[in-house]
Amino acid sequence: MKWQGLILIVVFLAGYLVMGLEILAFRIVQVHFGTAIYATGAVLGVVLAALTTGYWLGGNLSVKLSPTGIQATALIVAGIWIFLMAGIPSPLSDLALIRENPLAESEPYLAPLWKTVPQWVLEHPVSESMEARMRFDPLIGSLLLFAIPSILLATVGPCAIRILTRRAEQAGPVSGWVFALGSLGSIAGVLVTSFWLIAVLGISANLRLVGAVAVVLGMVVLAVMRLRNLSIF
Repeated sequence: MKWQGLILIVVFLAGYLVMGLEILAFRIVQVHFGTAIYATGAVLGVVLAALTTGYWLGGNLSVKLSPTGIQATALIVAGIWIFLMAGIPSPLSDLALIRENPLAESEPYLAPLWKTVPQWVLEHPVSESMEARMRFDPLIGSLLLFAIPSILLATVGPCAIRILTRRAEQAGPVSGWVFALGSLGSIAGVLVTSFWLIAVLGISANLRLVGAVAVVLGMVVLAVMRLRNLSIF
């Protein structure tokens, strides 16, 4: 029962992380590409396509590999990706800052990718047409930044269903619990991130928070797997 409870907590938090990241994606795209309907459509389209891919991938891999190992690996890799999107400041002690220091003179070890990737997209337009750029620039930027972590986080749900289903008649109730808890986590991610965390922490600190939570969650799953003598793959 404790193991099942942990898996359900992971599902809830994965839903939170996905939608928290999506809200940050909206903010990042608005900062660099404006608030046109194309920017909103780009984020929604990329995230939904990534979730679709992740659900399919997680479901298929869960019958070939350890579903728990897939969850742990996906959470850790997605967390590292999201954390690095915020960059690595110099000195490293600036990681503890709630907001970036606008007067900092030292070059960061890694510039914030949420800034540099959109800038690169803007500097390398796919077309000289402003109308085309309004459509494609936010789409390309969203793909480069958010597709991979969203795909990885989406694999958690199908793997959870595989882990928790022991008999055929359990498939319906287990799927219902997984979808419901994932959706509740998503609601929490939307409300907490948009109504509170962005105003309090800003973008970079929020990215580090989401990334750190994902990595820690993945490491907890790995630790429990070791205690239960489960194979990672």
